[in-house]
Amino acid sequence: MVSAIERDDGQALFGFALRLGLTASEADDAVQETLVKVYLELRRGVAILNPRAWAFRACHRVCMDHHRRSRRRLRTLERVPPAPVTVRAPGTDDDSAVWDEVDRLPPRQRQVLYLRYVADMTFDQVGATLGISASAARSHDTQARAILRKSLGPGSG
Repeated sequence: MVSAIERDDGQALFGFALRLGLTASEADDAVQETLVKVYLELRRGVAILNPRAWAFRACHRVCMDHHRRSRRRLRTLERVPPAPVTVRAPGTDDDSAVWDEVDRLPPRQRQVLYLRYVADMTFDQVGATLGISASAARSHDTQARAILRKSLGPGSG
């Protein structure tokens, strides 16, 4: 039955998740999670009278859960205060001078650099943590490092 739902309604579920505000990657994950939920319910022996309606309702719930998690993640990140800015002499060959400049970056770039270089996460992990794609995390990293190169001068990386 799950393969029939996937075959007959997979694209419609995907489109539904997109309309509920998920990215294509998130929508794909939501559809897969929905199909797993259908499978698990059937395996438990639950009689699903209208599998199509059940799948769409489950997909809606998965999407709403995603939005709730994203909002909680953003509220948590907003509560983390930026590190205090300390002024150092230009040309200081000290790691703390670099991190002082990082503290002046926009919040998302700061978060990406911290997770990537302090927490030693891959771009996939950074993206998952921040609720963005790995390519968006990589883009924030690239932009932040370009700004740091300008502010720190030659030889900064």
